[in-house]
Amino acid sequence: MLFRAVAISAITTVAILVSATHPVLAASAPQLHGRAAVLLDGVSGQVLYAENATDRNYPASTTKLLTALVALEYGDLDQMITVTPEAVEVPPDSSTCWLEAGEQHSLENLLYGLLLPSGNDCANAIAEGLTGGQPETFVAWMNEMARRLGATGTHFTNPHGYHDPNHYTTAMDLALISRAALQNPVILRISGTREYYWPGKSEINGMYLNNNDMLWLDPTTVGGKTGYTEEAGRTLVNAARRDGRLLIGVLMGEQNRDQLYQDMMNLLDYGFTQFTQQDLLTPGTYPDKVAVVDGEAEEVAVAPATRFPISVPTDGETDVTVSFEVPEQVTAPVHKGQTIGHAHVWQGDRLLAAIPLIAQADVAAKPVIVRMGRQVWSFTGELLKWAASAFALLVVTGFAVRQIRGAARPHRAAGPSFRRRSSRVGTISSFPPRSPGR
Repeated sequence: MLFRAVAISAITTVAILVSATHPVLAASAPQLHGRAAVLLDGVSGQVLYAENATDRNYPASTTKLLTALVALEYGDLDQMITVTPEAVEVPPDSSTCWLEAGEQHSLENLLYGLLLPSGNDCANAIAEGLTGGQPETFVAWMNEMARRLGATGTHFTNPHGYHDPNHYTTAMDLALISRAALQNPVILRISGTREYYWPGKSEINGMYLNNNDMLWLDPTTVGGKTGYTEEAGRTLVNAARRDGRLLIGVLMGEQNRDQLYQDMMNLLDYGFTQFTQQDLLTPGTYPDKVAVVDGEAEEVAVAPATRFPISVPTDGETDVTVSFEVPEQVTAPVHKGQTIGHAHVWQGDRLLAAIPLIAQADVAAKPVIVRMGRQVWSFTGELLKWAASAFALLVVTGFAVRQIRGAARPHRAAGPSFRRRSSRVGTISSFPPRSPGR
């Protein structure tokens, strides 16, 4: 690995450059037949394959994954919901669970009806039941959650996905929504159920089969959702787990049902065979010690709070980078498990995760008297430094003053002194000398 370090104020940012390359699709990249596709690492959130990922498409009933996620945020599984006449008024070509007005059902049963046979009436009942008859409020919750998940190219107008030109998303956005939904254990459990008998309903309409044929075609499938409208074509979200790895595939705009499932199997096989899983944060790849001020120990060991496995192409190249924000020092006391800094994992300019770096041991503060003594000694040292500097300044100033005064004092010129000496030696007088004896 290559290392790059940049100091920013009191924070040190260390970027571990795993690779400087853009993700390269292997030669065996699948040839798909829809309008758009994305393959995600369900753990790290990496994009392993993308085709027309940001093009606007219609999600059809894959919308219901977000409906379920919002329902679990605002409701409880045991919550009883009364079905209204408005809830059962769905277009004749809608998928339905044949709910009847006035019935009462638990949210959990409605979620089974939502995700297995894809009942639009169940979606309506949930949206109305959790908002006191204000389904538009539920749709607003959906759009707000989509934005929180980073699905900025998404706008939904209903909780079921029946076609509306203003109800749209992208393959990338749907992948982000699906990953969040399938990380929820309730949604994963329900969407991965092959068949469900709805207690209290008749034998005729009380047994529901999951519309997702991948549950029968691929035994590693653990959950997902299908969708279809004439305008959207066939859409499919499918999650599969193999050897501890979780991948999520998204297909949009497929026209042939059999081809849809074949494309999904090819997409997942590509991800599982052309990538391997590696831990990103291993010893030696992150700052493992931080200085401690006023502590019984001079430093404390730090380590990531969790593992962070990533998918790496079999050719060893990936565009994942990680940067660490760690203070240069911390002040005692430090407690084991205390967050000291963070590791930020990136794929390009997309943040995949922010992982806390936590202290691995307690570091007690030095006794007060020791710290006070250190402070006094530090103050004394600073005072001595100041005094020495002041003395040196005085010496230099005094020397400079003497030099200036010496330069300004008047001096006798050498010329006149020489002439005075010349007047007494070798001078010719105009008066005649006295006669001897006079």
